[in-house]
Amino acid sequence: MAKPMNILFITSDQQRWDALGAVNDLVSTPNLDRLKERGMVFERAYTVNPVCTPSRVSMLTGHYPSRHGCFHVGTSLPDAYGPTVGEQLQTAGYDTALIGKAHFKPCYQCEGSLESEPMVHELDRFRSWNGPYYGFEHVELCIGHTSEGHSCGMHYGVWLEEQGIDTSKYFGIHDYQHFGTWDLPQEYHGSHWIADRSIAAIDRSQAAEKPFFLWSSFQDPHNPYVVPEPWASLYDPATLPIPSTEGDEESAATKPPFYKHCYAGEHYGDDPDICGNDAGDVKPLDYLSDDDVRKIYAAYYGMVSFMDFEIGRILDHLEETGLIDSTVIVFTSDHGDMLGSHGLWGKGLPAYEEVQRVPMVVAHPDCVSKGEHSQSLHSVVDLCASFCSIAGIETDVSNQGIDQSAAWTDSAQSVRDWVLYEFQPSEGPFTQRCFIEQKWKLVCYWNRPYGELYDLEADPQQQTNLFDLAEFQDIKNELLHRFISAEMNRSIARPRLAYA
Repeated sequence: MAKPMNILFITSDQQRWDALGAVNDLVSTPNLDRLKERGMVFERAYTVNPVCTPSRVSMLTGHYPSRHGCFHVGTSLPDAYGPTVGEQLQTAGYDTALIGKAHFKPCYQCEGSLESEPMVHELDRFRSWNGPYYGFEHVELCIGHTSEGHSCGMHYGVWLEEQGIDTSKYFGIHDYQHFGTWDLPQEYHGSHWIADRSIAAIDRSQAAEKPFFLWSSFQDPHNPYVVPEPWASLYDPATLPIPSTEGDEESAATKPPFYKHCYAGEHYGDDPDICGNDAGDVKPLDYLSDDDVRKIYAAYYGMVSFMDFEIGRILDHLEETGLIDSTVIVFTSDHGDMLGSHGLWGKGLPAYEEVQRVPMVVAHPDCVSKGEHSQSLHSVVDLCASFCSIAGIETDVSNQGIDQSAAWTDSAQSVRDWVLYEFQPSEGPFTQRCFIEQKWKLVCYWNRPYGELYDLEADPQQQTNLFDLAEFQDIKNELLHRFISAEMNRSIARPRLAYA
């Protein structure tokens, strides 16, 4: 019997699909490019939700947010929810580990949440505990982003304390608009720690003579946009273009009413069901100068390149130990970042590709299309089913994803005709659903008369909303039919056990 393949799953946090050297010459990611040369880049990969917790829990479970219930940040996945991908791979004999950011629970002042302040700073707890956690036998965790106060807690905080780092000098800035150079030395950065602990997890699995399923979960390039030297100076801001916003505010007049409030920096005042941060942290930052925007891009790209460097250390270790040829490596992110595109920052309700698409690179030892770019549609909800397939097991019947392993080995293969994306911005009745095909994007809102329809081939910037135009009503109706079929397709029917 063939030995099972190892699986290395690498995620970033809030990385745009185009912040990748393989698709953007402005960005230096030589190690993710190494993965491409061993496999493929998938340029049409989508998240299921524009914020962290829902999308990460979908990766963990193979369920959409509307099923697992984590519809926004601030929600919590029940401890007994499952089976998770870790639990399923354990049954196949895998050693399972999660290193870095989980974010399956709230991380802001939520009593009882292991991932929330103040518990994240109870370092004695983490000194003596390494799991199990949601199906992972071994975990070493961190939470938060760069300079935030809670970023220096959990297992990462224990390590910083062991290194003699005075965290009060480097952590405590929670301004999401903060950008520039971070004076934390790079050898104490969370990305360095995640790479170190990932390498240790690989070695631990090998010592146990078991195949590994390792989720290496990096926290960058999420804002605040700060990064240590030399990465802070890697990009010259003067050489970086700023995103065009031409026509965006005018096109907002043809879109649902919350768009115009978003551009005005208002709290979606026309609709009592959505307000403020319920809709994500998307906003205009009109006070930023063009020079500020370029500096933010320089910091953001620096964060990506630093993370890429640390990913390279993990890949080097796989090569040095001879494991790389028996390891499937998947890199992606939980969601994107507007980063000034269309005049907006952050992520949330506006249904733009910059938030919905994510980078994806897969290096499969059996790939016959090495170095190619694929346009096949992918969703992060597919990861659980695909990992189970690689492990040689059938995923749980409740799984809502599709096995993408065939597409990971051959660019001629495409297993999806559509992807679904959903966002429920509050506990009220406002709900957004997107149905996306190669050419079309349809956006619907529960119990609302408006919607959105875009031809992504002719109008990739989504400037022209076709939803109400008479000449596109037949196409809209066809898409609505296919959307309903897709919704029905993802419904779960458990096996019948008896007959009348």
